[in-house]
Amino acid sequence: MKRGPKAGIIIAVIVVVAAGGLYLFRGKLFPATAQAAAQGPAALNIAKVSRGNLTASITASGQLQPNTITTIRPDSNMPTRKLVKILVKEGQWVAAGEELAEIDASGLDLDLKSAQATYDAQKAKLDNLKAKPADLDLSQAQGDLAQSKITLDSAQENYDNTKALADKGLVSKNQLSDAERQLALAKARYDTSQLSFQSVKSQSSADVLNTQEAAMAQADSALQKAKLVWNSAAIRSPVAGQVAEINVNIGDLVGPSTALMTVIDPDPMWLQAQVNENDMVQLKVGQPATITPSGYPDMVLRGKVLQIDLHAQVQANVSVFTATIEVPNRERKLLWGMNADAEISVLSLQNVLTLPVSAIKTSNGSSTVTIIDGGQQISWDVQTGASDGTRTEILAGLDEGTEVVIARKTTTTTSSTQRQNGGPGMGAMFGILR
Repeated sequence: MKRGPKAGIIIAVIVVVAAGGLYLFRGKLFPATAQAAAQGPAALNIAKVSRGNLTASITASGQLQPNTITTIRPDSNMPTRKLVKILVKEGQWVAAGEELAEIDASGLDLDLKSAQATYDAQKAKLDNLKAKPADLDLSQAQGDLAQSKITLDSAQENYDNTKALADKGLVSKNQLSDAERQLALAKARYDTSQLSFQSVKSQSSADVLNTQEAAMAQADSALQKAKLVWNSAAIRSPVAGQVAEINVNIGDLVGPSTALMTVIDPDPMWLQAQVNENDMVQLKVGQPATITPSGYPDMVLRGKVLQIDLHAQVQANVSVFTATIEVPNRERKLLWGMNADAEISVLSLQNVLTLPVSAIKTSNGSSTVTIIDGGQQISWDVQTGASDGTRTEILAGLDEGTEVVIARKTTTTTSSTQRQNGGPGMGAMFGILR
């Protein structure tokens, strides 16, 4: 049958309407495809260079200890003796030079007097020799030698008698010690007298003078040692601080190796914090730290890293390093051995240009970003600084407000996928219009 013009117009209208229906039908069934078609090219995720602060920290924990720990011991010249007084208590504050304890000084005064007498005698002899420019008095030297021999014999007899009584338990050990010292002094005087006599006999004034100078020097050394031992009976603190420990009791025998007590300086305290080896690359001396003692969870103290040990310790197969952190203790609440946690600030930059880490590509030591210029994406070199893991500092290459591409958003949907999911093809659509 022949179709007229009106029939052609009707067919054209039907085709246009069918095409419009197809577009609406596809938009309802496949909205992502329709949206992508409406937007055109794929959308870009844009970030702007902005100013901000970059901060980062690492955590560590450990025990507190005083910054100064001084162990008090008797003087190295002091013989082993009984402790007779303790003049302080644990927790007491002491000044440098303050007396802390006393050791039995019985007999030490006799040693000091004997040493002083020997020194005075030797000095007088030396002065006398220097005053005689010519001949020396041989008879005087002989008299000195004879007198020293009498003194030596008397000291020897006294020692032998005291030793015999001591073996029977009839005299004390101190009396025997005194007899030994007197015998030793008598022997020294006799030896000196012999040297002097031989020098006088040989009429060698220079040799006699030198010998006497040596004898006086020896006497002076013995005197100084006797003074030191006498003064050391009073145990004094070499530093100012707080008595933290007293390790002895009255009546104990103490010697140069005995640790009598400990004096500490508790302000500031030092936190010996254990730092994981993975954090060591960020740790530096002088970095600020926030410390929270376990015993005072509401207390927050500000300190700083003083020292970093370079020798690791292995704990549970993990290498850790000890960082010494200074912790103020003005209220003196922190005690030796307390546990504490520290947060060490390893990065703190204020008002710097930054970008998200994901916007920066780094290769072979160079960093680049992608910018838009005239509708085109361009790779742009930048100089980066520190990073907190989320944002990175921009040192050069970009200005504040510059837009940078982070990532491209893509949406891909094919016609074949639509048909697999039950979507009609063009043939099916036009089949409805037949």
